[in-house]
Amino acid sequence: MLSNLFHYFVIVILAFCKYSSQASTVDSPTYTAAVVEYFPIVAGIDGKEIAEANSNNYLTIIKTASTYNVDIIVFPEFGLSSLPKDGNREKIFNATGYRNYYRDVASYVPHPEEAVVLCNASSKYAKSLQKISCAARDSKLYVVVNHQEKVDCEPNSSADCAPDGFLLYNTNIVFDREGRVVARYRKFNPFNEFGTNVTVEPEHSSFQTDFGVTFGQFICFDLLHQKPSIYFVNNPDVKDVIFSTHWFDYPPFLEATEIQAAWAYAADVNFLASGYSDAITASGGSGIYGGKMGPIVTYHPMKTSNALVIGEVLKYHHREKQVENLKKPIVYEFNHAEVPTITGIPPRVNLSQNFKDGLLLYTSELLDVEKSSVHVTTLCDRDICCDFHVETSFDKKVAAKRDAVHYKYRIVAFNGVTTYGNMSTSGLEVCALVTCAGDSLENCGDYYDDSTNVVMPTRLDSVIITRRVNLDEPVLFFPTTLLLQTYEPLGSSDFAYLTSGPSESSLMVMHLIKPQTRLATFGIYGRRFDRDGEPLTMPSKAVELNISFMALVGLLAVFVVVGCWGYPRKTMVIRNKAE
Repeated sequence: MLSNLFHYFVIVILAFCKYSSQASTVDSPTYTAAVVEYFPIVAGIDGKEIAEANSNNYLTIIKTASTYNVDIIVFPEFGLSSLPKDGNREKIFNATGYRNYYRDVASYVPHPEEAVVLCNASSKYAKSLQKISCAARDSKLYVVVNHQEKVDCEPNSSADCAPDGFLLYNTNIVFDREGRVVARYRKFNPFNEFGTNVTVEPEHSSFQTDFGVTFGQFICFDLLHQKPSIYFVNNPDVKDVIFSTHWFDYPPFLEATEIQAAWAYAADVNFLASGYSDAITASGGSGIYGGKMGPIVTYHPMKTSNALVIGEVLKYHHREKQVENLKKPIVYEFNHAEVPTITGIPPRVNLSQNFKDGLLLYTSELLDVEKSSVHVTTLCDRDICCDFHVETSFDKKVAAKRDAVHYKYRIVAFNGVTTYGNMSTSGLEVCALVTCAGDSLENCGDYYDDSTNVVMPTRLDSVIITRRVNLDEPVLFFPTTLLLQTYEPLGSSDFAYLTSGPSESSLMVMHLIKPQTRLATFGIYGRRFDRDGEPLTMPSKAVELNISFMALVGLLAVFVVVGCWGYPRKTMVIRNKAE
């Protein structure tokens, strides 16, 4: 026991020494960010007590972050006000029940222009938020939290007012180093939050910091919608974005860290993503991303956990300079004595019963990697065509191991309208390679469970996906990548993604540069916003063509990059086992 304690303190001291510089300034080329993976307290006398109990855990986490000289820390969606449980599952409310439960939990939130320090304010504001304000002031760092917000209104005097006399918002609140409210954002695209109000138009929330960085922010399901997230794509005034989320992993294209990295790359912004952790609902996944420079640090343990994820972020306008000796990212996993929300052995995600995006409407082809090492195909689906050139190696000895199974690979194409969790319909264009736990298309997006002996006999030596796109249309394309077992996205040096030619007929190319044996997903995922709300796509017979790939050979030259630099992927993990 004593030796474990000594070992732990040595690790903490070494880590502290690496992060013991002063807080970032306007002239600093970097800043230190932290995102929190958190499983909240979900039971108590009432919702208000639960929120206050969670805020006490936040104080512990903030204090720990301050020892690493963090400049800004982000907490997840629903982390304070929580989601009550019905057994192991999250409780299902109708709109009335939802509003009745959160009415007392919700807090008034001052407008940032009022410059209110909640730590010194009246009891009008929730104690859970007042405690966070005090902690931000005491620890001298920016703190971003999510809390239910209420706004009183008169039902008979306002068309926007609900009959019960208040508006209920899912809101992010930002405190500066003095505990002052400097930003507020109300979620515009609720997901299964029946009874939540939304503003008529999205609020484009941003705030400036004393270290010279302007942050934007949005929440969870906002990421997949045009409003407000597109506002921060190629916005010269906002190159750093905060993302609080309670995400549900949705393979093969929407695993948490997979889509976080993909959106950050597409927008080319520094992206701070904090995830609500609950393995029972396949929720979790946090990370800090450097846009097209790739992930700085990701954390997706596929189990319920409480962790502080820390990384040094290069400011956008310093990217042209190669900064030496960036601090190694740190993942600090809290034990039960520090953050007592998980009892016993933390639940793990049941991989064989995970949520997934059904691909039965996709046009696809199974790659026969045992018979051929080169696969050249064009798949067309409802007026879009995707060109694939895949080179593979297959180790028959590995595949023949006793009682072993291995994943199969399919290439897929889709152009149509889908739904996310039966909530709303969304336009989608996809060209991708995916893994399947079996030969059938319906097995794609499935994972073998932890008890299965899974081997990896297939090596993807090269994957090139191309298609023509009209960038003048209301669409955002993401380069989506994911590795099996670790559930991490690829690094920026592992693949190339670019477009060339006129915007109305651009050639989009995605190229796997480094061979992979654990590739789960690799492709171009496009959100077609002008088709949102249309009826779901129904099955149709698609055209599948085999073509010569010689016309694409010349494209390889565009992947020669001189002086390319991305973030290293080595992370220090601190697991505090001392009780």
